[in-house]
Amino acid sequence: MIKFSKYFSLFKFSITHPKEGVDMFTAARQSHEDSKQNIKEHTAISLPLEKTLNEFFPKNGFVRTQLIENTKELQNHFKDYFEKFEGEKFPSKKKPYPIDYSINEDSRLFLYALCKIIKPEIVVETGVAYGISSAYILQALYENDKGTLYSVDSVFKPWETRKMIGNAIPKNLQSRWKLIIGTGSEKLDKLFQSIEKTDIFLHDSLHTYKNMLFEFQTSWSFIKNNGFLLSDDILDNNAFLEFYSSNNGKPILLENTKDAKIILGVLRKN
Repeated sequence: MIKFSKYFSLFKFSITHPKEGVDMFTAARQSHEDSKQNIKEHTAISLPLEKTLNEFFPKNGFVRTQLIENTKELQNHFKDYFEKFEGEKFPSKKKPYPIDYSINEDSRLFLYALCKIIKPEIVVETGVAYGISSAYILQALYENDKGTLYSVDSVFKPWETRKMIGNAIPKNLQSRWKLIIGTGSEKLDKLFQSIEKTDIFLHDSLHTYKNMLFEFQTSWSFIKNNGFLLSDDILDNNAFLEFYSSNNGKPILLENTKDAKIILGVLRKN
């Protein structure tokens, strides 16, 4: 009954919001196409957090325990924030995104460390949800006293609202944050044309082969030399593998410290 109610609300919403309905249909169709894809094995090496940082930045000085300590205030903030959702059911306007699919802790720590090391002027990400990855980037920018994060995300389901995109980002970090409402296919090229270059691009939006490859290809020419293309959820289709293979790239696949599962694709532009 709950599933029927959910699908009925999606159908009703798509009728009254035709553009969002098309976006939902497109996402579903691409996901279905991906389910038929023969997933290939990655040729890149995989390393845990500290070794990944050392590969790109020898003697960078960061260790995982230090990164956790540096971002402890953020961790406590998110713990308090999500405790408010314990009585809420997903999906709803108060809880529009699943809590358990937020970007992995080691990925967050990597984002923070990377931004502390290279001190970017511009960071671009797609996909925000509650804003956990955004907050770790913004924490580093705040400490650097430099840089702007441009985030692209869309509202295309009946329980999603503009208000909840990035709702968990601490207020004191939001001065360096610019949110752009829309899909990557609609907004990315125009954004890159306006900023010209970015130090870091992070894909964390719709994880379909077609969308991921589009975002990689669109962002690549705008990433500065020695800048980074990062991607969450790289194991469910061949987009990241095909992209770095076609560009002769040598990425590192970031492993989760606890179980060695690959959690983030990291590609440096030479």
